[in-house]
Amino acid sequence: MKKKYSYIVIAAFALLAVGKAQSVEATEVFGDESYQEAIEAGYTAEQIQQIQEMPDFSLETIEEQPSARSAATFAAVSQKTQIVNEARRHLGKPYAWGGKGPNVFDCSGLTRYVYLQVTGKNIGDYTVPQEKSGDQISVAQAEPGDLYFWGAKGNTYHVAIAIGNGQYIHAPNANEVVKINSTTYFKPDFAVRVIKNSSSTPNLVSYRTHVQDFGWGGYVQSGQSSGTTGKKKRLEGIQIKLDSSVNGNIQYKTHIQDIGWQGWKTNNVLSGTTGQKKRLEAIQIQLTGTAATQYDVQYRVHSQDYGWQAWTKNGQSSGTQGLSKRLEAIEIRVVPKNTALPTGGKAAFIKK
Repeated sequence: MKKKYSYIVIAAFALLAVGKAQSVEATEVFGDESYQEAIEAGYTAEQIQQIQEMPDFSLETIEEQPSARSAATFAAVSQKTQIVNEARRHLGKPYAWGGKGPNVFDCSGLTRYVYLQVTGKNIGDYTVPQEKSGDQISVAQAEPGDLYFWGAKGNTYHVAIAIGNGQYIHAPNANEVVKINSTTYFKPDFAVRVIKNSSSTPNLVSYRTHVQDFGWGGYVQSGQSSGTTGKKKRLEGIQIKLDSSVNGNIQYKTHIQDIGWQGWKTNNVLSGTTGQKKRLEAIQIQLTGTAATQYDVQYRVHSQDYGWQAWTKNGQSSGTQGLSKRLEAIEIRVVPKNTALPTGGKAAFIKK
């Protein structure tokens, strides 16, 4: 972007929004060429005016406060923590109009990409549909993993991911990279909680994984992530157990590098290997006995190069086979029979 079009550089903060409009006043501010670029990108004249009034983020260069970071490494990582961790992975990446990742982003492209990687859900391509991806809350209520929005609801022009302590990660403009800034410098108008806080899901299953270089992690429960994302570490082994209140057993088997499918293991027995540097590549999990008539076991894996794959259930394969791709993380939950699977993500099982 040429320096003589300084306002359009600032305009790179904004999200590509629906609708097109013309404004003589805005044209005079931007210059004909730059104004036309903004219009073709989907900005409205009202948004252009709002963009002009945004601050210069180069004046605030800050580092994330330590207390905003999660102490967890690879155990008991909630989806909201995963959102923050995924956003951190893209710090320093350049801005591009309409950039939706993984190498360049605009503001809504970053939030869309992060949520898609972690949850498998497309929260919307631009700020306005992203406003509707969850429940509106106040800025003061925002927690790590929530979304901050700037502008009137229905006509927002900027979005960021809250990381705690009044800080957020966002893609500012063409002169900047993905970075951390604070609400004290540029306060959002409202926030949206996409991932709801819920304690209603019973903790009927516990599991832990053996991770390359880390060893065994602690046990996590019902839909929490075990393993790592963004660290390129293979899962090598897994143990799974049902709560004692459930009448039945849980069985699981894994597809292991150089070995193939191992036999079924039951109730917390190791599936996989330790000390052999063998990656897990796929897994099957099923319930037996009365448990199988009352519940479904649902699960999904995070695989090398594919990210989070789709949820599957009840003994179906999850991961890859014949592609030499490592499993990096897994989420498992036991739910009432015939509970619908969450949607989104790559195919649950990819075989060469």
